[in-house]
Amino acid sequence: MIETLSLRSRIVLLLAAILAVGLAIGIATLILHAGARIRTEAGAATHLAEDFVENALARAAAAPDPDAELKRLLAQAQKLRHVRIFLEGEPAPSKGPAGIRRAPAWFAALATPRENITRITAPQPRAGAVLIAADPSDEIAEIWEEILGLALGGTLVALAAFALIFMVVSRALAPVSALAQGLEALEKGERGLRVPRAGSSELVVITDRINALADALARLDAENRDLLRRMIDVQETERRDIARDLHDEMGPFLFTIRAGIGALWRKAQGAGVAHDCEKLDEQIAALQGVNRRILARLRPVALEEMGLAGALDVLVRGWRETHPQATITLTVADCVLDEKTALVAYRIAQEGLTNALRHAQAQRVTIDVRPAGARELRVRVDDDGTGLKTGWRQGLGLRGMSERIAALGGRLTFRSGAPKGAVLEALLPLSGPGGSP
Repeated sequence: MIETLSLRSRIVLLLAAILAVGLAIGIATLILHAGARIRTEAGAATHLAEDFVENALARAAAAPDPDAELKRLLAQAQKLRHVRIFLEGEPAPSKGPAGIRRAPAWFAALATPRENITRITAPQPRAGAVLIAADPSDEIAEIWEEILGLALGGTLVALAAFALIFMVVSRALAPVSALAQGLEALEKGERGLRVPRAGSSELVVITDRINALADALARLDAENRDLLRRMIDVQETERRDIARDLHDEMGPFLFTIRAGIGALWRKAQGAGVAHDCEKLDEQIAALQGVNRRILARLRPVALEEMGLAGALDVLVRGWRETHPQATITLTVADCVLDEKTALVAYRIAQEGLTNALRHAQAQRVTIDVRPAGARELRVRVDDDGTGLKTGWRQGLGLRGMSERIAALGGRLTFRSGAPKGAVLEALLPLSGPGGSP
């Protein structure tokens, strides 16, 4: 259980235990030495009472009525503390309700010494003997009051010390919370956060190391984003070159072959090869379709010619033709974007449609592209498909999207929708105020 407590709780509990043990030791010491104190006081009182009785007996012997004088003197002797003086054969006088009854029975039994009665014989036979018995009840009560006072005072002092120590420890360990928050911020990717220098010299050293680590991670993040950006630029350049070759080289050849097949079909209508020409024409048409899809995946030509809104409209129309049972809603707000941001936004919508219609069997897909504040563009694809399965792992498409978005300094989230489906959302930084480049 102690392992689950915080450092501050452990220190405070340790100090509280030390204070409690010290107080308990002080009280136990008083209790253990109470018997010795009482015996000493009783012995001294007994010696004093012996002297008093001897003097009283001597004075009583010289008096006209020795018995009456002795009784008078013994009545005065009841004022002596810690002893009871009485004539042999008479009951011992009571010391009154105060005294032992104010202390608990267990303490009185522990502190009361063994009863010892001193007998002094009077010189006059008619007076008999005088008995002196120790009566430590008032001393026991005083010692018990001392113990209670020590317990109360010690408890108050311990509480005050506990409160003071708690405040000191809390202030001393307050920077630890800031250190934990700084490490948590680093874990979340907040590289710009800096932990203030506070606390003891040891904590200041840790703070400096955390801030230095944040600076190093910020530099590494910047280098990684720059590397990703360069890789994506190289990739896009290669895609552009391949798309240009397919469009400029392969496209004309396919068109010429298909035109030749058409002319051959017209000439051979009576020669029995028309059916073969039709089959060849269908295969070449299919090859042209594949070529156009590859071109669209490599480099969306519509994006350069019609902008993001037009390119997304062409993309959505193509999916509506292949999936007529699905309802696809597209909303694109007016926003001027640079080429890289527009291309990444297009790829996000393209990946979201592919996941929703091809893999999640969605019947409804909503695409929304609009500025989120003055510095970010939000691209959101929401569907009602099968959603995220337990233990799902990010595929190559989403991983590529994450890298593209990270290269621009944006954020990508892919989560389950409500009540079903999935939500793909990206926040892309805009390169200028209001979204202008």
